[in-house]
Amino acid sequence: MSFKSEKPRLSYDEIVAIVRELPTRKQQQLAVELQRAGLKAKWDEILAAFTPNMISEREIIRTCKEVRRELMEKRRNATGTRRR
Repeated sequence: MSFKSEKPRLSYDEIVAIVRELPTRKQQQLAVELQRAGLKAKWDEILAAFTPNMISEREIIRTCKEVRRELMEKRRNATGTRRR
């Protein structure tokens, strides 16, 4: 015996018809809830784009030192050719 019940599938038109049967106040509450859910989904998407990368502090420091070393070598080589 299975205890799982299948959820009835409703079409968009059926849902609209059900909502139109609700009192105006309930329709407004539903509209506000749907709007909040949509805004929350948008904010979640925006905030997910700004989540920090999973780079360790050690990796950041190592990369900075490497870039500084390369820049210093470029400066050293550039000033060496200018001297007399």
